Amino acid sequence: MPGTLFSRTPSRFLACFFLAALLFLHLLSAGPALAQTGSVPSPSAEEEGTPQQTSLSPAELTRLIATLEDEDKRKELLKDLRSLAAVAEEAPQTSTASEGDAWAWKDIPSWFTSRWDSLKRSLSTREGQIKFLLRLIFTAALLLASMGGSRLLRRRLSASAFSSPITITVSRVIIFLLTVFLLLLLWGADISTILLSPTAMRVSGSIATILLVVALGTGVWEVFNSYFRKRFAKLDTGTIPGRRLHTLLPLLRNIVRVLIIAVCLLLIMSEVGINIAPLLAGAGIMGLAVGFGAQTLVKDLINGFFVLAENAINVGDWVILGGHDGQVESLNIRNVRIRDIYGNVNIIPWSSVETVVNQTMDHGWAVVEPGVAYREDIDEVIEVIKEVAAEMRRDPDLNKDILSGLQILGLIELGDSAVVVRTRFKTTPFRRWFLERDFRRRLKNRFDELGIEIPYPHSTVYFGENKQGRASPARIEVLQNRGNEEE
Repeated sequence: MPGTLFSRTPSRFLACFFLAALLFLHLLSAGPALAQTGSVPSPSAEEEGTPQQTSLSPAELTRLIATLEDEDKRKELLKDLRSLAAVAEEAPQTSTASEGDAWAWKDIPSWFTSRWDSLKRSLSTREGQIKFLLRLIFTAALLLASMGGSRLLRRRLSASAFSSPITITVSRVIIFLLTVFLLLLLWGADISTILLSPTAMRVSGSIATILLVVALGTGVWEVFNSYFRKRFAKLDTGTIPGRRLHTLLPLLRNIVRVLIIAVCLLLIMSEVGINIAPLLAGAGIMGLAVGFGAQTLVKDLINGFFVLAENAINVGDWVILGGHDGQVESLNIRNVRIRDIYGNVNIIPWSSVETVVNQTMDHGWAVVEPGVAYREDIDEVIEVIKEVAAEMRRDPDLNKDILSGLQILGLIELGDSAVVVRTRFKTTPFRRWFLERDFRRRLKNRFDELGIEIPYPHSTVYFGENKQGRASPARIEVLQNRGNEEE
């Protein structure tokens, strides 16, 4: 996965982590040996005649033999050794390590020195050089195999139903730990000493528990995530249940993810020695403080919860919220995102929503209110409207979206210049506006064919009447066009 820690220069990552792990585990395995550097056991009777391997060079052995053979030098050496023993007895005996377990950090340089001397001695012989070269070759082969296996596993997981960044990361961690274990065996590390030391057992126990918690959490999440993805892929957003699930599944997915992460974090914190009881109590107090201080946020959450629970709107509905109308693109418990007819995206918090108008729930009504002149016969106009509606029902492309016959609701207005007739018919949710436009177009064409007047606004001038019922004369002054006068 791009951008993750395991995808950035995998060779450097494996090399650095391998060296760090090798150093740490070698230090653990060398603890008992370093703790016993001050005491040298006396050889038994059976071992006295057997030549013992020593880390002294031949020149140092020759000088030691010469010192022991010379009486004066031997006495001087014994005197220096007694002085050192007296100083050691007078020094305070302090130890920060537990009995029989730890080693002192001051012994680390000497341990590195001994390891370096051991490596130089092994490389001084042809057999040691060959063994070292073979270890290097097997190390390179093992690193290449682990990187190739990691890439192959990533491809297989990407093509499977359980593909996710968490699964790929966990699989790479497992491959890395297996690679480190094999490399330690290859370079002769004492695995039994490492694993059986008290410190390693405590650390390994905690690490094993943490890995088990992470693995179980990942497994539970993958099961739920796979179920959500399968259901989401099979949704039919053209139906009401499909839009309902399209709205709720992302919200449920986020809730499950937050719960799994919270439980895993609490278990991990408890394992590493953190007392989670004060944290839980503090979280409760913090929740009360947030509830009093962020009342708008609490109102958003409560309103959003009830809107989602009551199935008031779903993704894809055309709604009017907070003074904005548009199609719902996404909604959660905090806010709703709608896009209007001009493409503008409006994010509306639930706290600002007082009324929810869903214009596409279940069905719609195409309402058309044609107006005709006062001189027209209303009964004739109504019959013409019914004929146009019947013509639309005969069109199969339109009839599939018309769910009922035409309803004539009668005259609803005697306007200044027109008589308005209200009509409507039931439609599928999103086709009401299209059918309204098409119905108006057909009415306009039929009215023009039959000579039915669709009036436009005009005014009638009234001069008034006197007491005898006679209208006052209208004085009209006609101004001749100046251009005509010049002609």
